[in-house]
Amino acid sequence: MNRIKWYGPTVALLVTVLFVMIAGPATVRRIESAHKDQYLINIRDGLEQSSSLEELSKTFRNVAQLVEPSVVFIQVASKQTVRRTSGMSEQDLLRRFFGPRFNTPGDPFNNPQDPLGPQDNNPQQNEDFDKYNVPRTTGAGSGWVYDKEGHIITNNHVVEDADEITVKFVDGTTKKATVVGTDPKTDVAVIKVDMDKDDLHPAKLADENVQQGDIVFAFGAPFQFDFSMSQGIVSGKGRRLNILSDVGGYENFIQTDAAINPGNSGGPLTNVYGQVVGMNSAIASRTGAFNGLGFAIPIDMVKSVADQILKSGKVSRGFLGIVMSDQDLDPKLAATFGFEGKGVLVTGADPQFPAAKAGIERGDIVTKVDGKPVQTQTELRNMIAAYPPGATVKLDVFRKGQTKTIPVTLAEMPDTYAVAGSSENPTQSNNESNTSEAGQQALRKIGIEGATDLTPELAKRMNTTVDKGVVVLNVRPGSVAQSVGIQRGSIITEVGDSAVSSVEQLAGELAKADLKKGVRLSVSDGKYDRYVLIEVNNP
Repeated sequence: MNRIKWYGPTVALLVTVLFVMIAGPATVRRIESAHKDQYLINIRDGLEQSSSLEELSKTFRNVAQLVEPSVVFIQVASKQTVRRTSGMSEQDLLRRFFGPRFNTPGDPFNNPQDPLGPQDNNPQQNEDFDKYNVPRTTGAGSGWVYDKEGHIITNNHVVEDADEITVKFVDGTTKKATVVGTDPKTDVAVIKVDMDKDDLHPAKLADENVQQGDIVFAFGAPFQFDFSMSQGIVSGKGRRLNILSDVGGYENFIQTDAAINPGNSGGPLTNVYGQVVGMNSAIASRTGAFNGLGFAIPIDMVKSVADQILKSGKVSRGFLGIVMSDQDLDPKLAATFGFEGKGVLVTGADPQFPAAKAGIERGDIVTKVDGKPVQTQTELRNMIAAYPPGATVKLDVFRKGQTKTIPVTLAEMPDTYAVAGSSENPTQSNNESNTSEAGQQALRKIGIEGATDLTPELAKRMNTTVDKGVVVLNVRPGSVAQSVGIQRGSIITEVGDSAVSSVEQLAGELAKADLKKGVRLSVSDGKYDRYVLIEVNNP
């Protein structure tokens, strides 16, 4: 009996431990699950009771309801011209590539008894009637109502070459539109529909420019999903993509991470008040779809262009007539002029245009336009273009240690005004034999391995307006000279402030210069000059 009493508590303890081992983990899991459920309930209740979140969501909905009636989907159709071979049928071409054994059913050459007879192979006569072809859909984009007169803003690239434009509104109404005017230089176009004013709901334009970090919304028809809306922030401003460079365009894009895809082009980019701050225009993508980089034309640029088109049917821009470097002013290059700060370096002033007539000279650095600081050549170009022809602007110019204010009355930008291309290749020769050893070493250090004096005969062959300088014949790949754009056919006219007209002079000036600190060269492409800074790390 005593033995039973002795082992009883032990057995009970073992049973209890065994029970806990078996049932304990499940119990712990149930307890943890209960805590998790309560935690999630608390979060859900907190979100549902959050007035700030409700206000944010309501704001987004209100923006959509406010903007959507002004957004349109644009479909473009063009009359396609069928390309035909002159005097040669499709069967002739197939025989040429596949030989005489090539046969197809209905080939009149294989079946001279074809009741339809031979095909009409007069391409010239047929092409005369291509204008009567049925337009076929060739593209789509977006736009937005600009005013109660039925004017709609979109991108030039959406409607260019269109034979038929169809505009669809959010309520399903469709109307044919006509082009009022376009401006390829900014990619802005104005089209028009005939509608009752009461059925048109123009978008409101923002009074202030957006800033980096502002919340924005992109509206449009990405991949033809009509009347879509995406949200993001302003990622950056003043972006230049060079997508309009072939037409001498003006770029000052707003960068945003709001989703913009093909079909969004021409749609409005708005702020949190539903006001248009820009027009969706382009994306940067490796795939052709959204990669987080969308670009919009600022509304002040859009409005300026659209208002001019509506007023006069064209866009007129102020014009200085100066040549600027293809790169913004580098601090080291600026230091060679004794200048510190930001500005735009003038590398040439055309005598027939306002800047030169007002006294602007090559080597001047423009720092302000009508008191507003200017830091890049893109800024200067856009600021001047915003003025009408005939306007007088005051340019603050740094020249040889002093800043002066020069008034310039702007001309109208010519339709064709472009920088000349590279010159023709000169005859191979080399005048380095007359230079000092130090000069030859300096030339080779910067990467010029062949050069010759610019003679009148050579200048004539190169069709250049430059009359004095040194023509570069060979540039070492990977050299400093190559890195700054000096190439075969470049003409070096100055080293620092000293003009050079022979290889001997060029080499001598380079030998005297501190290449490690950097020396400024004036380089011409045959017609226009630019400044470059030559630095050799281990001279």
